[in-house]
Amino acid sequence: MVIWSSVTIVAVLLLAGVNCDIQQLKAVDPNYGVTWMFMPDDQGTPIIVDLTEPNDTSTDQRRNSRIHEDVTFYYYRQSTINSPSSFRFINDPAAPLALNKSYDPTLPTKFVIHGWKNSIVSPVSQNIKNSYLRREDMNVIVVDWGPLASDTLYFRAASSTRDVGRHVGGLIDRMVVERGTNLNDLHIIGHSLGAHTSGFAGQSIRSGKAARVTGLDPALPGFTDQQPDKLLDPSDAQFVDVMHTCAGMLGHDRNLGHVDFWPNGGRVNQPGCGGIDDFVGACSHGRSYEFYAESVTRPAAFKAYPCRNAEEYREAKCRSNSIPMGDATPNTARGNHFLETNAKPEYGKGF
Repeated sequence: MVIWSSVTIVAVLLLAGVNCDIQQLKAVDPNYGVTWMFMPDDQGTPIIVDLTEPNDTSTDQRRNSRIHEDVTFYYYRQSTINSPSSFRFINDPAAPLALNKSYDPTLPTKFVIHGWKNSIVSPVSQNIKNSYLRREDMNVIVVDWGPLASDTLYFRAASSTRDVGRHVGGLIDRMVVERGTNLNDLHIIGHSLGAHTSGFAGQSIRSGKAARVTGLDPALPGFTDQQPDKLLDPSDAQFVDVMHTCAGMLGHDRNLGHVDFWPNGGRVNQPGCGGIDDFVGACSHGRSYEFYAESVTRPAAFKAYPCRNAEEYREAKCRSNSIPMGDATPNTARGNHFLETNAKPEYGKGF
């Protein structure tokens, strides 16, 4: 049971813009981040979330058995940027693959996967899709798992990432066999819970490895170091890149990819975020997909430098050999990279 005095103290600290992570908030209430925490919904409104695991798993089993009813795929091309075709996928060889006939396997294919309390209409889904298609024609498939992601019991939504990821992986295998999809042209991008979902999708592909998985501030609640099999990791694709913007709070604070980027130190408060705008970290958490969407059309805007830590970067001891953060990140990149951004669009300080 949440102790309301602790809730009030935590709320005051967060609302005041105090730069806290989960470990610091646990000093106020040891249960914070364990049995409960504040998390933002799709509009950034803070909600008290129950993180406990339910004893009755029958609901999970029912949901897993009808995963095809809870996941809708939206297929876009440049000519249909505002009018996608939608379809559901049944992972059964006897069931026809309903992917639109305009799918072109000679073009790059991007999968975009949202996080908790999000859907097809959420900014993460629309911004990344729009950035790609305004740049060039390609196949973009947005994965809407809103019926599962909207579960008010966060643990169930977090647990669904594995099943949604496997469902996406099953679709990709069918696309390889029946539509000639080249895995070297396949890129899966996910935000928050969607980042771990992307990892599960990558590891579930049986026909080979996707070229790339990008994790945008992968969720921390429900994905601890004690459960490494649940975390996004470098084995999930040929290349895995990760961006951290709310590390230690809503986002994971450990290295999860071949290369990990830490803009502005990777933690709250990101420039331009603070006070009511970043209550519970919503603004900082969302900066990851905003930075990424911008990087699609401004590939040189986010110059990042290989440093051992944020302090070394701040002391300008490692500001050489920069690489671009975001869509243009080379697949040879490795290790930790740091950079600074502007407080408002255009966020990238490069050209």
